[in-house]
Amino acid sequence: MSLFSTTTKTQSASYEPGVDGLRAFAVIAVLFFHAGFSAFSGGYIGVDVFFVISGYLITGILLNSCIEGKFSFLRFMARRIARLYPALLLTLFLCLVAGFLIFSPDDYNALADSSVFALFSVSNFRFWLVSGYFDTSSETNPLLHTWSLGVEQQFYLIWPFVIYAVYRVNRALLPWALLILGVASLALSQWYLSVDTSANYYLTPFRVFEFAIGGLMVFAVEHRKQRAPGLMTYEIIMAAGIALLLYSVFVYDKTTTFPGLHALVPAIGAALCIYASPAKYLGNIFRNRAMVTVGLISYSMYLIHWPLIVFYKYYIYRPLFLSEKWALVVAPFILGYLMYVLVENRYRRVDLYSWYFKQTIVRVLALAVILVPALMIMTTNGMSFRMNDYFAEHMANSPRFHEEQYGGEGFAMGSQVLGDADGRRKSAVILGDSYARQYAFGLNQALAANKKWVDTSFEDGCFFGPGYTRLLDGVPRTDCVQRLDYALEEAKLSRVPLLYAVSYQNYQKTMGTPDGKRVDFPNTASYMTFLEKNFDAIHERIGLDNKLVIIGAPPGAGSQVGLASCVDRPGYLPLVCAKYLELDEEKGNAYGLNNSLAKYAESHKNVVFINPYSVLCKDGRCVTMIDRKQFLYSDGTHLSKQGSAYVIKGLWPKLQAIFKS
Repeated sequence: MSLFSTTTKTQSASYEPGVDGLRAFAVIAVLFFHAGFSAFSGGYIGVDVFFVISGYLITGILLNSCIEGKFSFLRFMARRIARLYPALLLTLFLCLVAGFLIFSPDDYNALADSSVFALFSVSNFRFWLVSGYFDTSSETNPLLHTWSLGVEQQFYLIWPFVIYAVYRVNRALLPWALLILGVASLALSQWYLSVDTSANYYLTPFRVFEFAIGGLMVFAVEHRKQRAPGLMTYEIIMAAGIALLLYSVFVYDKTTTFPGLHALVPAIGAALCIYASPAKYLGNIFRNRAMVTVGLISYSMYLIHWPLIVFYKYYIYRPLFLSEKWALVVAPFILGYLMYVLVENRYRRVDLYSWYFKQTIVRVLALAVILVPALMIMTTNGMSFRMNDYFAEHMANSPRFHEEQYGGEGFAMGSQVLGDADGRRKSAVILGDSYARQYAFGLNQALAANKKWVDTSFEDGCFFGPGYTRLLDGVPRTDCVQRLDYALEEAKLSRVPLLYAVSYQNYQKTMGTPDGKRVDFPNTASYMTFLEKNFDAIHERIGLDNKLVIIGAPPGAGSQVGLASCVDRPGYLPLVCAKYLELDEEKGNAYGLNNSLAKYAESHKNVVFINPYSVLCKDGRCVTMIDRKQFLYSDGTHLSKQGSAYVIKGLWPKLQAIFKS
């Protein structure tokens, strides 16, 4: 059936090659999504397909053990650990080695922390708890994908007791029990989308319905074997399942509310494909030798693919070329095959149920290989001795640079005073997301020195426009609407200029209305037209005789992973990222968009455009550092405190004229 047809798994009488083929579909979808192929915008649903498959297989295993009178929770968990942990331990070890070679101390420390959580299958809790604005950046977290393994292991802890308890009462009640659990989990997930989208995504209770759907397929397949549908029925069901999976992969994106009801589409699609796996023609899509082979190595591929992408992008410190994206799709097939042959398949049958002295020592040492280095890393500040000597002073002064040195650090979201009020009339209202708040440090200093003040209306991650807001995981953000209304009202009543700054490009694919309706833009030109109409509406709200000041986006540090991730990396490697510490003006963030905003301002009365490029770029080159190793950015796109002060100082003559008016 496959390249591994001699394994005990594929030779089993109960082996279903179509299920492994479905695994292949899931891992391929995830691969293309993570490699950055925009067409696979919903490729993350591959994880949901894995959950359905796990629910199907584990429920079948547990039910059979109950029927045979051989149910043992400890033996079941021992087999699960033997199945999953050898490859996971190798992945964690390789990540710690790779991190030692190229990660900055701060990023290495975070990796060590994540390794411990992943080792004990609770990384989903870790990533939920630290899912703040700056935390858990996917660009520097090679273990972020282990959240799904945590969910799986937690599922293994509760599912055996569910199956065994209901079976002991009445086997006929099992499908109904799974249905009730699934419906309850789905309802909880849908409700929690409006409460905590991060918890909803990462935590097991909100994913139980996907496992339950897989579990229900055990009984559906059992019924199918007794009363086999017609050949055409199989083909129709398989076609429906494939259609649902493809729809999810190519239509869903990061604006889709998830999991909740939207997760039913890929989950039901996977379930239909499992049910109709005997389909003579369409079933071959999953039963063919190539797909089954990929399915067999899919776990190893999944483990290795994301660390490979993260470490490579981290090292090169620039966006991926198309050829590199393809290489990062192909490489996990090769590395996954090697890991499967050398580790996963070799140790999957190891007996963990017995605890003889020699076996105990081996297991303790296996854990120590991860825990001891992780502890050393965390107690030595990310092994900072590895750092490039030239930048060691910077690291010593700021161990968590991107958090501590962001230009908006210390200035809360919402409304506050920047500068020196002291009974004076305010000079302006500034409205925006983190791209506006990044100027708070510099503005506060300049305004105080000149005995002026401005009111703020900050809310990170928000788009501001009358009748529009940002969709976060498909849910409209009402706080954005509230901040907008406050700023527009204050500017109008006080008759002061409104300063507006957001991360314009980041909202092109996350725009919606306050009632949750998504707004799509087929191209950049249509989005620019929308932005211009949005400015018209804002200007009308504050009064056309009042000034609207549009602040453009700075060019950025040349990479999403952040400036510190370049200069703080170990000194024994070539500093290949150094060539990107200055970048061509045209390659900076929003260069074309800034030019369009400037043209809009020129053609409208009482509209002023302020371009940070005028300070940060000279003779076509944009800087990221100034004298005495002062970094102008705290991460890849946001200004640091030094950058905020530097830009505001350069823009102050123009700002002062606006405030005086």
